[in-house]
Amino acid sequence: MNISRIFLSYPSVLSRSTEIIPRMKLYHTNTDYVPLIDVIKRRKNEAKRSIMVQVKSKESAADLFSYCNHEMGKIAGMYYHHNHFNKSFPNFYIIEFEDENSVTKVISSSVHIESGLNNCTIPVTSPFLWFSSPVSGMKRASSTTSSLSPSELSLVHDEESPGIDIKKTMSLSEQIFQMSNMTMIPESHTRVRFLLCRQIELMLQGMFHNCSVLPFGSSVNGFGKYHGDQDMILSLNGFHMKANQENQSRLVFHSKSNSHGGDIGQIRRYCDQVSSIIQGFMPGCQDVQKILFARVPIIKYRQELVGIDCGLAFNNTSGFLMSCLMHIFVGLDWRVRPLASFIKEWAKSNKLIKDARPTNYFTNFQIVLMVVCYLQQVHHILPSVLQLNQLASEEDRYVCEGGLEATFLHNVAPHITKLNPNLHSDTDIFELVHGFFDFYGTTNYTQRRLNPIKGEMEAKTTTWKKTAALDIINPLDPEMNVSHNVSQPALKQFTDLCRFSQKKCVEIKKKEGNVFADELFGKDSQKAFSFPNILDIGLGKVQSDSAATKQPAAQFDSSATKQPADQPDSSTTKEPAVMSDSSTTKKPAKSRRKKPLRLDKDKKEKLVQMYGHSLYLKQKL
Repeated sequence: MNISRIFLSYPSVLSRSTEIIPRMKLYHTNTDYVPLIDVIKRRKNEAKRSIMVQVKSKESAADLFSYCNHEMGKIAGMYYHHNHFNKSFPNFYIIEFEDENSVTKVISSSVHIESGLNNCTIPVTSPFLWFSSPVSGMKRASSTTSSLSPSELSLVHDEESPGIDIKKTMSLSEQIFQMSNMTMIPESHTRVRFLLCRQIELMLQGMFHNCSVLPFGSSVNGFGKYHGDQDMILSLNGFHMKANQENQSRLVFHSKSNSHGGDIGQIRRYCDQVSSIIQGFMPGCQDVQKILFARVPIIKYRQELVGIDCGLAFNNTSGFLMSCLMHIFVGLDWRVRPLASFIKEWAKSNKLIKDARPTNYFTNFQIVLMVVCYLQQVHHILPSVLQLNQLASEEDRYVCEGGLEATFLHNVAPHITKLNPNLHSDTDIFELVHGFFDFYGTTNYTQRRLNPIKGEMEAKTTTWKKTAALDIINPLDPEMNVSHNVSQPALKQFTDLCRFSQKKCVEIKKKEGNVFADELFGKDSQKAFSFPNILDIGLGKVQSDSAATKQPAAQFDSSATKQPADQPDSSTTKEPAVMSDSSTTKKPAKSRRKKPLRLDKDKKEKLVQMYGHSLYLKQKL
């Protein structure tokens, strides 16, 4: 059975498919919109009152509740989290206390594993703990709570909602809506992600008392997926984004200054040093890589305790404000998220979005922004950034690093019907999907560019220094091209697929009631191990547009290359030996000696900077 057709059930969805659309409007038209900045403030306060405890199984809930409620402080709620990616750390409970002092008591009273001859434990304190068995002779806190029901314990098991099978009898729009619901981030995962931010804050606040970590990107902007990555930004002196914000204190800290390399040089040194701390001291953090010479220096690592890949950037406040803007677009209409989720899945299944970074193909953010531009221009469901700017007040004025000013209305709740005049229109999600393919399949990209600031398509300026095959103006910085990396072959592939999918939509619509919406997806939607190819990341020479469009990217999958030990594939479990495909078994007509790949020094350095200490990449060089 196709996994894309198994979905989580939500209270907003009725069992009878004919009633789903009215209920979608009722539950997802957000007249009580809360700005992302306010949401994050609330979530960060929850994280300050929370800990995450590994347990033997879900049945440990009553014992854990009894101990913490009696010994540490009154519990406001418990949330079960299951780590599907690590059998050593499968079961956790997030405990939120009513008082932050209870967390302080937990950290001060908890113990470490005793060091032995073969075990040298680093005595790090963090909100990640495990619940040990009671010591013999220890008096239990209370025996009455062991008989409490999950509702009395304030337990939330939101990962275990019963699944439902999408049926052909459901309308195409209902299917797309359910596909979006399938990937929504549940409450327990949201709390886990804010605890990841809190873990870094606690690690650094001894030296940097005002340091702050904020989540940004798809995990908070409303477009995120269940098992997506966690992007974070770190400021060692807190975030002071409000314009004209001044501190009047006459007491000033003594500090060190280092002007060597300028601001970016200092940020790279911070990044280097913090990555060493994460690698050496933070529990659960593995595979730490530092990418120092990216436009925004970043640390990437895997948090094994919760099974999430993380990225920590430095002083990227523009990225956070972009998340606020995307969050507004999701909150203005219930159809935005399902549409964007479906188009992203379509793009991935057709190999328009690749895992390799940097890339000459599309990214998730670029696809989402194209959805936003389409809804602005064709259906007027979303407002332009200029409209949001005109409604903004001084409270909505923020200044990013480098002096970039970002001003747009954050609290859109009182203005929803004004900003979205088609809020109650009958246009369904599948009509929007069909229109997306028609719109971008007929656009002349050599003469036109997308401008989400004005909410319109405008003439392409060839004298613009950031112009590329596809031009999408950055909504917060009009001097930047969001899609500067997209190559001409990739854009042609996108346009051709839009035209093909537009015709496919017509055929599928005729079969509605006896067809699945995911027939629009590419045949090969499964993820394969992808090695970054020189042409794919823009460091080699493309022979010609015609040749490149036939094979826009040389992808190395598990059938043609050796599979790394830490990334097992289903194919390797059947045959441990190195596998070869049909192309490698054919005898060439002539034996030709392959010419070695030649890269100049700058391109070699760029590869190493982007991919760190990747063993495979060094071997290629």
